[in-house]
Amino acid sequence: MSKLRKRPKPPSRNETLLTVYADMVRLNPDNEVYIKQYAELLLQMGKEASGLDMLRHLHDLLLKKSDTRRADALIKQYPMIGRVREAQHWQEDLQELLPAFVRNRLWIKLHQQRLSEGQHLFHRGDKLNTLYFVCAGELAEFSEAEDGTPILLSLIKQGDVVAENKLLNAGRHKSDVVANKKSLVVKLPRKQMMQALSTTPVLKKIIERKVERRSLMRFISESPVLQVIPLDMRQHLAEGSYVQEYASQTIIHKAGEKLNHVDLIIAGEAHYQLDSQTSGGNLKTFRSGTLIGETSAIHDFGCPADLLTESGVTIVHISYAAFINVVEAYSPLRKKLTASTSVQRVQLMSKLNELHTQELRQ
Repeated sequence: MSKLRKRPKPPSRNETLLTVYADMVRLNPDNEVYIKQYAELLLQMGKEASGLDMLRHLHDLLLKKSDTRRADALIKQYPMIGRVREAQHWQEDLQELLPAFVRNRLWIKLHQQRLSEGQHLFHRGDKLNTLYFVCAGELAEFSEAEDGTPILLSLIKQGDVVAENKLLNAGRHKSDVVANKKSLVVKLPRKQMMQALSTTPVLKKIIERKVERRSLMRFISESPVLQVIPLDMRQHLAEGSYVQEYASQTIIHKAGEKLNHVDLIIAGEAHYQLDSQTSGGNLKTFRSGTLIGETSAIHDFGCPADLLTESGVTIVHISYAAFINVVEAYSPLRKKLTASTSVQRVQLMSKLNELHTQELRQ
């Protein structure tokens, strides 16, 4: 008897819809409704990278139409697309978007500040509320590890700005900025720059994204695990990252859940718990500066238990795909994670045995 061939499984409703919307977007690439519905379908079906690309495309379309209200609403709905993506044309157009007086050679000559190699533009802890434009040379931004070792956060090149975060939120600097070589900067007047931001939405958006990007770089670079990897790899992680806040007693991940990002806690505490409905069964506590899910890059076991917030928690979600790329490209990090995996497994098993013993005694 001849073997019966298995009939191919018919496509699901979502798969059919996905094909339909893919064609509709291909035929109508600027149709906002089709793009959003296609993106949401992609996300529902686990195609995160493609879904986020579609949402970013929609966001760019809204910005081109100067519809900043809807663009901001889209970012609030999908915070992962609000991450900084400094497109090259934005970098090139930045000077053209600055107030006209910044492009005046005489004004620049009268307000310029020359820095020799190794000279500080400002120190960590300085309180300033101004913005600098780099006319020539290159600046380096440094943070500091717990042991006092300097950590390179970014290289600020000609045509870029620095200290943009203090223009929007005056306060003390959290990093040092030093001339990497002979450089020329211009201090931009705060009053005129604030006026420019209010009348030029695109400039404001670029400055806000630069603030976000440099904040992400600082958070990632100050992680004890990640600060040892090269600058370009930390920048790669920042490109796929976004910040999200969670209220008290919120389940961030369920036990067994496959993670699509690595979590870096930057404020508050969370813990693995066997039973999220009770106060017992606390397996491991995570505090500010620690990573969650990083060992999945070595052994994809999924979340070992419910991950529950203690009080309010703020987390940087790092793209799992970007994290895998860095682990594969930088062997010292892979070795560190391999060792960490073994230690974590022993710790969790020890805690499980302790909880089991307590249960038997009760």
